Amino acid sequence: PQQATTLNHRFAPAWVGFGHAFAAQDESDQAMAAYRTASRLFPGSHTPWLGIGMEYLRTNHLPLAMHYIKQAHAIAPHEPAVLHELGV
Repeated sequence: PQQATTLNHRFAPAWVGFGHAFAAQDESDQAMAAYRTASRLFPGSHTPWLGIGMEYLRTNHLPLAMHYIKQAHAIAPHEPAVLHELGV
C-alpha cells in the first residue's frame, strides 16, 4: 500500500490496505488513522467503517464498535462481513 499512496495519496483502497496491515500488527492507532483516511476518500464504502468497528471490537470498546459497524450496515445492509460482525 505504501507505493500506491506514494503514487496517489488519494487512492482509498491503499488506505484500507494500510488499515488492515496495521491491524494485523496490533497497531490500532495507525490502523484507525488509515481507515479514517479511507472513509474520507471513499465515503460510499462500508469497508473503512467496518475496519474502524472491528478495531474497536479488538480493543474492547464495544459501544464505539457497534456505532461504526452500524454505519457500515447502513451503507451495505446485505454485506456478509458486516452481518457477521453484527452477529446476524
